[in-house]
Amino acid sequence: MKIRKKGYDTALNSVSRLVEMEYIPQNQELNDIHRRLMAGRREFEQAATKTMDAVIHMSAMDLTLEANAASIEQINTSMGMAVDSISRSAASTAKEASEVSKAHENLTSTIIEVSDESGRIMEDIRSCEHELTSVTELSSSAIATAQGMKEDIGGLIGTVRDMTDAIAAINAISAQTNLLALNASIEAARAGEAGRGFSVVAEEIRSLAEEAKALTGRMGAFVANIQEASRKSSESVDTTVAELEHINENIQTVWKITGQNRKGVDHIADSVASLAAVSEEISSSMHEMDNQMQHINEECLTLRGGMDSLAASSSSIADLVTPSKTIEKHLEESTQIMGSMVQDAFYMLDNQILLNCLNSAVDAHRNWLNTLKEMAQTGTLKVLQTDCTKCGLGHFYYAFKPANPQITDIWNGLEAKHKTFHAFGTEMIRAIQNGHSSELKHIYQKAEECSMGLIADFQSIISTIEALSKGGVRVFER
Repeated sequence: MKIRKKGYDTALNSVSRLVEMEYIPQNQELNDIHRRLMAGRREFEQAATKTMDAVIHMSAMDLTLEANAASIEQINTSMGMAVDSISRSAASTAKEASEVSKAHENLTSTIIEVSDESGRIMEDIRSCEHELTSVTELSSSAIATAQGMKEDIGGLIGTVRDMTDAIAAINAISAQTNLLALNASIEAARAGEAGRGFSVVAEEIRSLAEEAKALTGRMGAFVANIQEASRKSSESVDTTVAELEHINENIQTVWKITGQNRKGVDHIADSVASLAAVSEEISSSMHEMDNQMQHINEECLTLRGGMDSLAASSSSIADLVTPSKTIEKHLEESTQIMGSMVQDAFYMLDNQILLNCLNSAVDAHRNWLNTLKEMAQTGTLKVLQTDCTKCGLGHFYYAFKPANPQITDIWNGLEAKHKTFHAFGTEMIRAIQNGHSSELKHIYQKAEECSMGLIADFQSIISTIEALSKGGVRVFER
């Protein structure tokens, strides 16, 4: 290697510190070494950045895998309990549905019998109405006949009264005749022998008058008996008419009640018929429900098989966590090795790399806080990294240590604040699990206050790095 003295010290210093330098044609070999070293450091920066990004993603993936595996296991357990409960309920329901279905069949048969009986009752009521109508007609006819008899008896009484008057007149005539015959006998006696024939006639007339009087006397007694019998018959007819009218009124009342009963029974018959139809539908539905319960039970058995597969899948996912954690551990060890290497000028990271990591850490920090806020608002668990060494900042913070004294004081103070910040995540999860919903808002408020201090420190470090970069000072250089 031929190197001229001119520019040698400057080039050598640039190579030793691995900073940008002016390439002088006379120092071609040194220039090539510098180029290779600079290219190697840029590749190292890319490797360190990608390794850091990989370990952050692996931590997130491990956390997600663990959470998902636990969630799947919990869901599978809950589903198992639910399926068992559903299966037991389905079996019990199917048994009850079968019993209810049989009871409904019996009820339906009974209802149909009641419906048939209601029909027969309706026929009896209609027959009763017909008979009542006939009785009413007969009663009305009897009343009319009785009233006619009453009129006839009234006429008979009138005739008897006329006969009484006629007998009285005959009695009067007989008495007068008897008196005349007596007078004629007296006059005949006075006449002597000449009046003897006349006396015989007068005696015969008087005898006839006596017989007529006796006859009219017997006729008067007979007529009196007829009159008394007619009076009693008239009273009996009046009583009979009144009773028949009362019976007719009662029959009319019974007829009305029977009509109302017919309507009621008719309505009952319709209701019973409708009830029978509904009962048959219910019975059919119970049969269908029984079949559905059997189907549900079969589906539960199928679902149980699927759950066994899900449990196996969950176990497989859980098994992935172990190699994933191993990869994460190896990557973390790699970042720590790289963190030690960056203290050497040949591997020292550019300030912009640290700025990019810090800006990404601020974004991840805010996303973490937003997740915590959502948990506080909904009371629902979310996937949240509570290990401060596994988050984006944690991996970078514990692997790379800036050497510039303007940064180290603030940098070293981040650890305690960062641990406290992540502890609020653990506290939030515990509060949700224990059902202490009243504490969630207060926990978030404390985390938010801590976050404000952390972000202020981040911004201070970022501003300091930017100022150092303008002065050409590297953060990892003492």
